[in-house]
Amino acid sequence: MSVEIPSAATPPPLKRASNLLRDVAGKGFFHLLSANFVINLLAFGSQILVVKFLTPAEMGDIKTMQSFVGIAVIIAGFGFNTAVLKICSENRPTEERAAVLKGSFRFVLLPIVLILGVIAVIASLGWFSPESRVNAWITVFMLSIPATVVTSLIMMYLQALKRIKLMARLQTVIRLAGVVAIVACAYLYGFAGFVIATVAVAFAALIPLLFLVRDDLRIAERSSDLIKRTWYFARWSFAANLVGTINGYVDILLLNYLIADRVAFGYYSIATIFILGLNQITVTIQSIATPYFSEKAGEESEFRRVLRKYQKLMVLLASAAALAAFVIVPEFIRYFYGESYADAGFYFRLLTLKYLVWSSYALVGVALLGMGKIRYSFYSAGAGLLVSSVLSYLLIIHYGLTGAAVAQVFAAVVIAALVFTLMKRALREEFDGRHASQPGIEE
Repeated sequence: MSVEIPSAATPPPLKRASNLLRDVAGKGFFHLLSANFVINLLAFGSQILVVKFLTPAEMGDIKTMQSFVGIAVIIAGFGFNTAVLKICSENRPTEERAAVLKGSFRFVLLPIVLILGVIAVIASLGWFSPESRVNAWITVFMLSIPATVVTSLIMMYLQALKRIKLMARLQTVIRLAGVVAIVACAYLYGFAGFVIATVAVAFAALIPLLFLVRDDLRIAERSSDLIKRTWYFARWSFAANLVGTINGYVDILLLNYLIADRVAFGYYSIATIFILGLNQITVTIQSIATPYFSEKAGEESEFRRVLRKYQKLMVLLASAAALAAFVIVPEFIRYFYGESYADAGFYFRLLTLKYLVWSSYALVGVALLGMGKIRYSFYSAGAGLLVSSVLSYLLIIHYGLTGAAVAQVFAAVVIAALVFTLMKRALREEFDGRHASQPGIEE
């Protein structure tokens, strides 16, 4: 005879997980996740569809351009997006928060102009790649940089103010239309259509964001102390973000110069597209959690509670997503693109291990930002870049594309160890030497 188990008998771990998901849903997690996922479709994930219309070699060239432009965006933004997120997350009047955003708009103008000039010069010298197509088209692709930088500033501002849902809805609609446009242009005009459409949609997506913050910009009140504080966080976040971004692209950048087989390089690039889809889960949790870390930075018990809460959520979602993707994505690649693309699935499974390791410490990095200890993020990222670069170079030389993926996994383990070590030190500094156990472990 079967016995019906009442709902009250739900196992405590499952009930806690369910409560946690409902709580973050109320804070806009799934709205932000959907927006981030669609934005990722625009920047990278739309390639999942355009792979049907472009050759693997062309996909490798697109990934190369995106890597260089991704680094250029960090340089042009000069860390002000992180400064906006940190300072505007603090308990301040709206006028001061708006002043941080408005000031950041002015500060990024010069870096944007300079980086566009540098890219144009390097492209004319043919230094971006042995492949001439990359050097020719990156001067068009780089035109997306101004829109991307300003978009990032506004999105960080809205996230800091927890105005997530409206922003997410608008961005989702605009970006979905953008994906349709990009895929259609790639189908009709190939490689050139993809590049031009990507630039056009980047500017189209910026317009509704400017509309959302127009009233805030009118009431902004400048403060010399606030400008000084903004520059402090901007310079440290610039250093940390630049090093971290280069570290994220180091395998692609080295493969671009060291691997002669552009088709095989294209298969590896396709694998990274799916990894970037997974990354959106982790990035979204970081974005949701950062304002709460800033708010609770002065209260030890509350800070630790928020850290434990989001660390559990990170582990829960990242592990589930990685396991599902590990099984499904390689089969999807074989079915959707054909058996000749099977190598992309193999590289994806190796890179999934890197994603799991990265997710284990990614939240600790934004917790350091919330505490104002951003220099520690730079230290760990710098050491990680050194390890990743050396390992990637050596393993690519000896083992090719497989070596690049394996190097990424080993480097992530090293960075994780550094981040957790530095977090323990930061907690001791922040809370006057009081006992600080390793985050994510205590119950």
